[in-house]
Amino acid sequence: MLNLTFTMPTADDIQRTISLFGSNLMEGNIKIIATDDDGHTAELFRLKEVVEQIGEEYIRSHAFLKYNTTLNKWLLLYSMKDYHNDTERNPETVIKVEFCEIEPNTGREVYKGIDTEYYYLRENHYPREFSATWYVYDKRCAFEIVDKARPNLIFEYNGEREKVRYDDFTGVAAYSDTYNRNFNPAVNE
Repeated sequence: MLNLTFTMPTADDIQRTISLFGSNLMEGNIKIIATDDDGHTAELFRLKEVVEQIGEEYIRSHAFLKYNTTLNKWLLLYSMKDYHNDTERNPETVIKVEFCEIEPNTGREVYKGIDTEYYYLRENHYPREFSATWYVYDKRCAFEIVDKARPNLIFEYNGEREKVRYDDFTGVAAYSDTYNRNFNPAVNE
């Protein structure tokens, strides 16, 4: 069982941060202290807005301690998978796209939403790994990337679908379980 306490950073926390980084990076943070049944402890600092957004109960139910041999100490971590992949928060939405081009010098695929004003960039990691990162961008702004696609978007091209989801390790992408090698066979040749 993991016991979590949410509190403000102490004067020592603030002083340690100032001595390490030259400024008070603790401003606006909440200190989370965890202790397990074996007496291992760890602490984590998160912005107050983040804690308020996801909620203390979510953090409590997804927190865990992990020993880091490099740092020689216990770390407090929590998974955000359930939060981001929640279909009530991020409903599954199908976006039908048409293929536009392969972006020069990058090999990234450019698609245009049939029913949206957005363009989507698919960074296909096949054959190195079965995954693809999707970005939303606006061609009118000189192809500036607006953001990574949100979780639970399902892209559809020529009847083939590929869903993106959140993973703690690398964020939002189509991973091996949702990656579609046949999404656009012309680019995998």
